[in-house]
Amino acid sequence: MTKPDYRSPLIYLLTLFVVVLLIVLKRQQDHLDKLKDELAVDAKEIIEEPDLTEERKPPEPPHPPPMRGVIGLIIDDFGYRNDDVSNGFLDLPARLTFAVIPGHEYSQSFSNKAVSTGYEVIVHMPMENTGRTIGEEEFVLMTYFQEEELVRRVKEALDHIPVANGMNNHQGSRATESYRVMKTFAGVLKDRNKFFIDSRTTINTLAEETMREFDVPTNRRNIFLDNVLDEEKIYSQLIQLTDVAERNGIAIGIGHVKAETLAVLKKQIPELQKRGFKFEFVSKLVN
Repeated sequence: MTKPDYRSPLIYLLTLFVVVLLIVLKRQQDHLDKLKDELAVDAKEIIEEPDLTEERKPPEPPHPPPMRGVIGLIIDDFGYRNDDVSNGFLDLPARLTFAVIPGHEYSQSFSNKAVSTGYEVIVHMPMENTGRTIGEEEFVLMTYFQEEELVRRVKEALDHIPVANGMNNHQGSRATESYRVMKTFAGVLKDRNKFFIDSRTTINTLAEETMREFDVPTNRRNIFLDNVLDEEKIYSQLIQLTDVAERNGIAIGIGHVKAETLAVLKKQIPELQKRGFKFEFVSKLVN
């Protein structure tokens, strides 16, 4: 009688076990691979997440507009008054030059206040007119004066406002036409190291060319802003001044201590600065 062969069932069971084990291992491997893929995606998202600190950075300041021209603006006739109009010019956000007439009640106090506030001050020198010359009798330069008297008056005007670094003429349509007067005048400015702006109150002025002859730093007025006290006309003159500045690089304008002029400048100076016009002290615009 033949013995039963128990190896065949055993081999079958072992084979079945191995197959089941392989299936289980394969499923576990698939599960592990899936987990790895999910973790890789999460890691990628973490790496690519935007830096929130960038959002908290302050915005970059806007680039300044291209330079279109430099404007030197002189405001004449300070010294007469101490009120909201004269003090209002001390709040204008630009480098302005204030021309102060010597000898008046507020000439020295306003000059000191203006310089301490950051503005520039020059002497608004009284000179003889072709018409009637009135006011500032102790300072005005008359064409019939001898040289000694002309020199004395110019020096006294400078001494009266010691914070001033230059001069322009107040009236002076007759005096600036006189070579003798302008030559004497230039000599004092040269000795005192001061500059001069020719207000050009007459087309026949010799002031600028005489200053250049004697090496006094100088320049001229291009536009009067407020010969007519009307805000629309003042604005129109201001725009003409910007046209000259854009065409020539620099331009010098003269206005006066008037409420209408203040109102226009208060509104228009910030707008012109945004458009690329720079306001500068006239001391920087002489040569």
